[in-house]
Amino acid sequence: MRPLKDQAILITGAGRGIGKRLALGFATEGARVGLLARSQAELDLAKLEIEYAGGAALRIRADVRDYDQMSAAVERMRSVYGGVDALIANAAIQGPIGPLVDLKPRAWAETIETNLLGVMHVCRAALPHMIEKRRGKIIVLGGGGAASARPRFSAYAASKAAVVRFVETLAEEVQDYNVQVNCMAPGESYTHMVDEILHAGERAGAKEIEEFLLVKAKLACERFRLP
Repeated sequence: MRPLKDQAILITGAGRGIGKRLALGFATEGARVGLLARSQAELDLAKLEIEYAGGAALRIRADVRDYDQMSAAVERMRSVYGGVDALIANAAIQGPIGPLVDLKPRAWAETIETNLLGVMHVCRAALPHMIEKRRGKIIVLGGGGAASARPRFSAYAASKAAVVRFVETLAEEVQDYNVQVNCMAPGESYTHMVDEILHAGERAGAKEIEEFLLVKAKLACERFRLP
């Protein structure tokens, strides 16, 4: 029995990293996946990989910072798959790295626009249909800084802390409609964000560099099954 078979799942930030891995996993279990990202090339590759594995995927090129684009994405899911049974709000950016006094305010604001407002936009677009059907699941990915201070990553940390409280609040608002909203910490994963931290060097701080070098080494050992 495959409980995810024919379930329509929309995943933001699905062109690479954790979002793409989730999409591949859901599709392997029989779900019909909506791949949402800004890069057409990444969407094309993700769709090819899913279809090669025998899954079904729909490409949706859109920017989570634009609410109208999120509304259009949900409508496309409705027209092709009949709706959105589950939403995975994964899209996020690292944002500027370094002490706040050295950062550009615009780059800081762009992080909030993507990581917080982007989550709000796609939830707002998907919720009316879930409420109408009286069923649905939303999973929002958290990140470093959500539960404790993260020096030199103020924009990312602030955005993820805000996302956690947003999810907690939204979950209470919609619980009577049988819509579940949860926040999930992805844990150790090697993505492009890890490379961004390593490339930042001293701007990221010695603690972060050491931590993510260990993550990179650990995951490499697991991948190649080294002792």
